[in-house]
This record gives sequence, structure tokens and C-alpha cells, in this order.
Amino acid sequence: MKTAILGGSFNPVHSGHLSIAEEVIKNGYQKILFIPVAIPPHKTLARGASDADRLAMLKLALQDFSWAELWRGEIYRSGPSYSIDTVRELKENGILDSRAAIIIGDDLADDFSSWKDVPRLLDEVNIILARRDVKREVEFQYPCFRLPNTPVPYSSSEIRQRIENGLSIGRLVPLPVTEYIERNRLYGFAQT
Repeated sequence: MKTAILGGSFNPVHSGHLSIAEEVIKNGYQKILFIPVAIPPHKTLARGASDADRLAMLKLALQDFSWAELWRGEIYRSGPSYSIDTVRELKENGILDSRAAIIIGDDLADDFSSWKDVPRLLDEVNIILARRDVKREVEFQYPCFRLPNTPVPYSSSEIRQRIENGLSIGRLVPLPVTEYIERNRLYGFAQT
């Protein structure tokens, strides 16, 4: 099965993640593995939700998509999670085949050369570059498929900020995820 992986903190998962995944499905993939990271190697994980909360929100967000699957391997791994290690583990366990791809947002393109073992990663998977930047098309020096998606003009950090400021997150987050955030008072959510 032609599978692409979409990793991230998903803190929280938002509609942009889902729209990128849907566009990858429209472009010939049959399954998207959503992989929440416990310890990102290139940034600090923002507070506001536990690993269990992030997993619960992902389950809620993905429940209506038959092509979506949640993989928990990174969240239970000790130490930083590197894409190449995850890809190798998924291939060793028969979850990914030679047609697999990793989806990265163009907001990560500038730092891609600093990722662990880039040459090996490029040998193992194809790269799908999704538009996040609404102002420009980002330079990327590696072979990739540029996803023809509508740019995602918001991020999880902006959503957390909106919640902290008491602003609506409306359609930025799937309704079941919004309800979970409110019910569990995540990210500084305060009932009025």
C-alpha cells in the first residue's frame, strides 16, 4: 500500500494537517501514518498538553478518515525522534514499502539539511513538500514532489496563542478536538 508519513508535535492537531493529508491522498497515496513526536530533535515541545492528550486529540481528528492511521512508536521512544530512525523501524516492521514518502511542510525546508542522515533518508523515502508559506514558494535543494495544496496560513503555536487569548479557534481545529481542548482546559483554555 502506497503510504506517506506525517510526523509532528500535533500540539494540537489542526485542520491544516488534515487538509495536507487529504491532498496527498488525492495525489495517489492510499494511507497516511500520523506520527506524533515525544522529543523533537530540532525544537522544544510546547507545554499545554500531555502526550496522552495529543494522542487523544489525534484519535478524535482521524476517526472519520479511513485512510488515516495513528502510529505511536515515536511517542514511546526514549530520546529524540529522528525521521530516518522512524523510517527504518517502519520498514523493518513491514509497515512501509519502497514507494513510501515523508510529508514535510515547507516551513521545515531551510533546516532539512541538518536532519540526521539526509542521504540515507532520501534513499529510503520520497519527499513530499507541502506548502505552509502563503507568501512565497520555498527553495528546496533535494528531489521532492511539491504538493499542489492550498498553503496553510496558521500553525499549532498560533492556535495555542488564540486559545490563551480567549479567541475562537473556529474551523482551524476539528470540532471534536476543540471540544476535547475545552473539556480538558488545555493551552490555558478558560470557560467563560
